[in-house]
Amino acid sequence: MKLTIISLITLFLLGCAAAGVPYTSDPMTKLNYAYQLMGTQGRGLAAEKLGLEALADLEKSKNIYGIAEAHTFLGLFYKNRSYREHKEFYIKHNEYDPTASKSVKHFELAAKAFEEDGDYWGVSKALFSMGNAYGTDNDYVNGCINFKESLAVYKSDKNVFKGRTHPHNPAFKSFDAMIESFISKYCESGI
Repeated sequence: MKLTIISLITLFLLGCAAAGVPYTSDPMTKLNYAYQLMGTQGRGLAAEKLGLEALADLEKSKNIYGIAEAHTFLGLFYKNRSYREHKEFYIKHNEYDPTASKSVKHFELAAKAFEEDGDYWGVSKALFSMGNAYGTDNDYVNGCINFKESLAVYKSDKNVFKGRTHPHNPAFKSFDAMIESFISKYCESGI
């Protein structure tokens, strides 16, 4: 009897992609959990599941800012090692893409949603991330187009503070300094 209960619990946990993650109906909390799982080896499938659930919930409630953030997460996920380490699973389900095109598509959707929401810092973030996605494919022509567009949007009059700050790599003093560094490294050197 004891063995049967343990076996049932084990099967349940294996069947639940987000095992060990507290249940929440809040889509933004799901996104936070998804980011945490994306950074944990072996938890990529659970991260994707929560990201897709959050996106569906946010689309249902028509939360444009949330939709933009969910697409940003998915864009980052599909170029992350968490996606790549489950390559065989995705190949088996005919969903693996070795290029950054899935990532780019989500960043395009994120930029569109951020723009619809009037969050031009978010648009800049999505464009910058799209440039990085192109860079993972060594496509610095398109990457540099996106980096430069990202900087232009960030410095434009449209980028009015909406009470939100978007994170940037703390190695740089500001968001625009980060973008300028990437432009200098990948675009102005003729790469």
